[in-house]
Amino acid sequence: MSKHKALKGAVAAFASVATLGALAVPALADSASTYSPNGKSVAELAQHGGAQRIAAIGNKTAKNVVLFIGDGMGDSEITVARDYLKGANGHFDGLDAVGQPGALDDVEAGTGQYTTFSLGSNSSDSAVGKDGKGNLKANSNPGKLTDVTDSSASGSAWATGTKTYNNAVDVDVYGNPQLNLFELAKAAGKATGNVTTAEIQDATPAVLESHSTERGCYGPQGKTDGSSNDALKRCLASQLKENGGIGSISEQLLDTRADVTIGGGSKYFRQTVQGGEYAGKTVWEQAKEMGYQTVENDPAAMNALEYKEGQPVLALMSDGNMPTKFNASKATAKDPAKDANPTVCTVNDQWLGNQGSSLKDMSKKALELLNANPASQSNGFFLQIEGASIDKQDHAGNACGQIGETDDFDQAISYVLQNVDLSNTLVIVTADHAHTSQILNSQPAYALSTVLKTADGNNMVVSYGTAENDSRDEDGGYNGGDMSHTGTQLRIAASGPGAQRVVGLSDQTDNFYTIAGALGLATTTDQQNALSKDATVSVKLKDGKYVAEATGFNGDAVLSYELKDASGNVVAASDSSTPVSGVRVKTAQVTDIALDGMKEGETYTLSVNGRQSGVTYDSGEFQAPAASSASAGKNTDAGNKGDGTITSGKVDATAATGAESNVSPLGKTGTAVAAVALAVAVLVAIAMIVKTAKITR
Repeated sequence: MSKHKALKGAVAAFASVATLGALAVPALADSASTYSPNGKSVAELAQHGGAQRIAAIGNKTAKNVVLFIGDGMGDSEITVARDYLKGANGHFDGLDAVGQPGALDDVEAGTGQYTTFSLGSNSSDSAVGKDGKGNLKANSNPGKLTDVTDSSASGSAWATGTKTYNNAVDVDVYGNPQLNLFELAKAAGKATGNVTTAEIQDATPAVLESHSTERGCYGPQGKTDGSSNDALKRCLASQLKENGGIGSISEQLLDTRADVTIGGGSKYFRQTVQGGEYAGKTVWEQAKEMGYQTVENDPAAMNALEYKEGQPVLALMSDGNMPTKFNASKATAKDPAKDANPTVCTVNDQWLGNQGSSLKDMSKKALELLNANPASQSNGFFLQIEGASIDKQDHAGNACGQIGETDDFDQAISYVLQNVDLSNTLVIVTADHAHTSQILNSQPAYALSTVLKTADGNNMVVSYGTAENDSRDEDGGYNGGDMSHTGTQLRIAASGPGAQRVVGLSDQTDNFYTIAGALGLATTTDQQNALSKDATVSVKLKDGKYVAEATGFNGDAVLSYELKDASGNVVAASDSSTPVSGVRVKTAQVTDIALDGMKEGETYTLSVNGRQSGVTYDSGEFQAPAASSASAGKNTDAGNKGDGTITSGKVDATAATGAESNVSPLGKTGTAVAAVALAVAVLVAIAMIVKTAKITR
């Protein structure tokens, strides 16, 4: 191993071992950022489930769960939209019905609030930060209490039950992938659906279909339409497939294979795959070869989709984020003329609802497809629906934009409520973070505002005052897009079985346990590890190529492997330099591992490790048969089973069972532990710890 690779491996191993409470690194940090007032350290809060507020409260069982996320939809955003559209004493048919006892003949209904803090303001607060060229730039003391979350840390919290840093997608502050609700639902045989008005690679939809240290790692060429490549700017280099990583968000979305995926971001699928089996093809071409029903920017084709066995739906309805329902308004400085001429919002000609692709329309199609799926009929489904641009228009100081998106969101909720059975379906409506808009009595002197004429016929002043920079245009108006989130706790409402679990004050991570518990999914680390205990590996010769088929690694997001010849030389191996290096697991599917370098007649051994569960497969010695006989299915030796199989077996599940089962996410492949910025004495101490420690995810 080169010194460069050894150093990379050491840094990654440190990132994993740092999850140990026994590792006394926090003592070196500033106590204000390391400890919370209730005495929990950042390291404790960073553990899977460490931030729960209602861990002792049980669950009722639901066959299905529908989670609605109004991105950026704080209490103020709901009130702004209600007052404008319905009047101050008005009522939303969806938003105001969920969680209201008696409103839906639902005695389980409940409403509460939850906290949204994160554990880092950006990637530099994690153990897997990067520089501008994609190189690892590790923080030796990862994690910092951060009052204001972003959508990716927030989404990761309810998708995995683990608090993390802003910019993270389903990885903890040490970079370790955390199993998400889609992976767990698929492992339980349930159907899954993901609907959004944003780019499907955006944070909220991405947290159900990928693991990424950087939320901007949209595709194999970064965040471009395929005509250029900024992947090293957007992604940690070791996550890219051409560098032996698990791949970008778009590529992982295809590997996750949700039954229904509807959203925007079609242009990012025009990127060219840079590594792996599909290198040289566009992501759209990869999706079609993988058996997806694909729709690109075609509302009529989306509405015509039907369930087809083994052909999941991927319908991306716009190049980027979908156009808003209402035309934009502009927040401006204080001006008496605005009171005399209040703004009235108008429908946007470009809104896809005009063509049958509103959020309600997309939600309707998702429900139709899921209800027709045998997996749903027998085992139920989990569906997430996001109204994404409440947030995006709030960022832009666009009152009409955010109001129209809230209206679109409410109509989707109303439709679902009328078309699910609340006796077996839990419906949750919440947001990911609070935002900037506020209702005031009069125009503020120091903030920008819009004066709207409400349904009551009155003037309503909506103020925007959280932009970090003054980016007003020549007319003093604002559509700059950098109004900031706020850290206020959020409304969460639920109807259906177990809805009262949201009552009172909870945390975003509690939402994971509410959903997973209702669906009977694996919630604890031990339960998740055990999902891989029956995994198998078969070495085969398929189409003239040697490959290992890994099946049943449902407690893992990433695998590592090592192929050795009879002399013990490594012939092929995965990169294990970071937690997002290695082979991406295809949950509840077959994960292929290319065994390049094998030669017929030679003897080999293969080891495969589940990086999250710790299970291991060791093949023992086997001989590679001649390509001609194996591909024809002839039994040339005892190992060839007639279907191209050379050798096969189950994993050693010892590490995935029992209370002390947890092993490093690096499995048994790590050879050293180091932290770039720590003193030599601390490095030695860490190296001693990692030899014996059992590490939690």
